[in-house]
Amino acid sequence: MNSSPKFRLFSFHPSKLLEERIEVEKKFSNVEEGILKIRIGDNLPRILDKIRKVEMKNLSKLIITLKKMEVLMLIYEYPFSNETHETRLKINEILMSRYTTLVGTTAWNLFQQDINDSYLMNLLKGSYSKEKDTFLNIDTNFLQAMGSAMVDKEGIINGLVKYLVTTKHSFKEVLAKWKVKKGSVLEEQLISAMLFKGLFSDFILKRDGTENIAEILNQYPMNEYKKLIKIYLEARNRDKFNIILLNQAIRRLQDPRVRKDDWMFLSEKALKEVEKWLLGNKLKKFFENDSNSKRFDYWKRYIDYMEDVTPLKVPLVAFIYFKHFVIVEFGNIGNAAYFYHKGGFEEIILQRTSSPEFRNTRSVSKKESLLKEQERFYKGKKLFITKMSHSVNWQSRFDDEMRDLLISFNE
Repeated sequence: MNSSPKFRLFSFHPSKLLEERIEVEKKFSNVEEGILKIRIGDNLPRILDKIRKVEMKNLSKLIITLKKMEVLMLIYEYPFSNETHETRLKINEILMSRYTTLVGTTAWNLFQQDINDSYLMNLLKGSYSKEKDTFLNIDTNFLQAMGSAMVDKEGIINGLVKYLVTTKHSFKEVLAKWKVKKGSVLEEQLISAMLFKGLFSDFILKRDGTENIAEILNQYPMNEYKKLIKIYLEARNRDKFNIILLNQAIRRLQDPRVRKDDWMFLSEKALKEVEKWLLGNKLKKFFENDSNSKRFDYWKRYIDYMEDVTPLKVPLVAFIYFKHFVIVEFGNIGNAAYFYHKGGFEEIILQRTSSPEFRNTRSVSKKESLLKEQERFYKGKKLFITKMSHSVNWQSRFDDEMRDLLISFNE
């Protein structure tokens, strides 16, 4: 009979002990920093005095004598912007010679608030060269881009922006991976530079979402907003304009046909494209109840010749203005389009819309009839030109008429 004792397998997980250790770590996590604060006041001036006095050729000897806490003081109080060029070079050399991960982390955090300090940039580049694959514990896929930025001839910011403008990853994901702090100077600079370089094409709009880009643009003060929307508008024609960005521009800058002065930052060509886009938008909205887009598709071909589009709600009708003539299109496609001389239209047809006869009747057909005048001369004014139905093959017939009118009026 086997009388050997039986042992049951078990695992021991000291959860209470781990919890206590975490609490102790939290309690004393800032002890070293606290000690530094106390010692810096007394010791840092003495250390800086040694650094100032030592010649560059003898700096290595001083580095050997420095204690860990003394080196920590240097990175804790970095960047010493009041020191001389030579002293700041020596401090960078000390921090590189006695390099720890803390140096790189601190340099990156400081750089995010001071992107123009050349000594800080050199310290950051040196920090990256020390750690490379483990720098800031950044994911490998995103660290390579940062490495390229560190050696970019036009500067770190330029190198980072190059990646932001071309990567398939959203800029928010990239900045998070790079551990860029929200609200930092670096974040603001990177996003701004990305927009200045990226708004020429639709790539970042598709990648990051037009709504997100519009939200960012809306946060800029007017002078900066104009610079950015100028890049967007002047890089494309109206057929490529995004309705979200254009509607935002109209809200912030008003309608250029009403307040043109607010749009003078644009080139003449781009401003014209915006105005024509607005006309196209009016047309599209008017014809949106059509069962198909044939009427809209037809008239948008003539937007370059149009001066304005004025819709009415009751009756549903649009006055399409050209330089010398006006076309009246009705919401109901069963109605023919009426062509009038512009002068006669404004003095006769348009005036009827504010007359008591027009305003007081509830009959839509009666209102429409007042807009369907077929007298070629009315009270001595040239008025009616023609009317054309939207029956079979109407586009071809309309084209013939439009061609004759544009040629005869030399528009």
